[in-house]
Amino acid sequence: MIKRVFVTLLLVALILSSQGCAAGALIRDVEIRPATISPNADGSDDIAEIKYTLTDQSQVTIYFVDSAGNKHVFRDDKRRSAGPRTTYFSGIIDGSLLPDGTYTVVIEAVSARKTESIQRELVITNGDPVHIEIQNLSVFPREFTPNRDGITDRVTISYSLNKEASRVEVYLLDEEGIKYPVAEDKIRAFGAAGAHEHDYDAGIDLGATPPADGTYTLVVEAEDAVGNKARVEDSITITGGGVPRVEIANGAAQFSSTTVPLGGTLTFTCTVRNIGTVPVRTKGPASGYVYTTSENYNTLEQYEEPGIFRIGLDFEGNSAGRSYTFRWQLGSDEELTTVQTDIGPQKYLMPGQTVTVVGHLKIDDAPPKAAPYYWIGLIQEQVQMVQDRVEATPITIGF
Repeated sequence: MIKRVFVTLLLVALILSSQGCAAGALIRDVEIRPATISPNADGSDDIAEIKYTLTDQSQVTIYFVDSAGNKHVFRDDKRRSAGPRTTYFSGIIDGSLLPDGTYTVVIEAVSARKTESIQRELVITNGDPVHIEIQNLSVFPREFTPNRDGITDRVTISYSLNKEASRVEVYLLDEEGIKYPVAEDKIRAFGAAGAHEHDYDAGIDLGATPPADGTYTLVVEAEDAVGNKARVEDSITITGGGVPRVEIANGAAQFSSTTVPLGGTLTFTCTVRNIGTVPVRTKGPASGYVYTTSENYNTLEQYEEPGIFRIGLDFEGNSAGRSYTFRWQLGSDEELTTVQTDIGPQKYLMPGQTVTVVGHLKIDDAPPKAAPYYWIGLIQEQVQMVQDRVEATPITIGF
């Protein structure tokens, strides 16, 4: 009887002991395969699969120790639930590929009841020895005014990649962490090794409102096929940014007469308003100037300039080879604001300002027909025709 009780107690003790041993293993079934990786993006053994099982919810840290004893943290104090876990290691830590060598892989788990660590070995060989670099980042100008006035509307961002990149991202970053992407380089293929240049207009070429005035962090990021990452930063300042918005009020104009004798003068009057948030650049001749039919804005040396706004007069049968050969600035010199710019003093119609434009044309040359149509237009030179063929009116020319 005593012997039977002893045997029973011994069996119970053994069972409890085995359960205690099982319960004590916090990390189980650790496996790393392959045990040797060659992270060079050739598609063979580039990545190691690290598998393990947790018997309890734990905070898990995984790190690699090199032959010099340096610690490279892969996962740091990450909360993981009980059960089988799998993670993948490409040799990249903090955006850089670890050098070739033999590493001790340490998996540490901390649960509510205990702390445990397991070690395994991983060999890295034939890794890509060239880490990607973004070199010679340049920004010019550092301060620009994206408002379509043709003066410092754009900024050039240039840099070089020392090797081919699988990902390149260029963007402006504001203080709140909002990104404003910069369009891809159109000169060189995406991610190609060598020099790259981005022409940044803050979206105004597409009619988009640019980011608000202020100083932004310019960020260039690149990543190669292995996973090495590079990042460089600079700064860009936007001032006076915005999309210009100007209109001929009510889309209307008044002509002085519908009958003008040859040698007489045709006069138009219209009202122009700056309905936007940025000043708009304009140039002469001033409102009130009298053209003759043998003149045009070029003969007056008032040549086209990108971004300039002017009111033009055109007519049916114009054979000059370009439209609106007679052009006037938006208002008189006294009404406009002179601003010192990178190309010298320029005249601007300010936001909210309204002016009257009066144009005169002395008709010395007979038109191609007796009663051609005349009309006016609002032009942003070398950018867009803002309003075309406004108040088209037949004018009888007596000759």
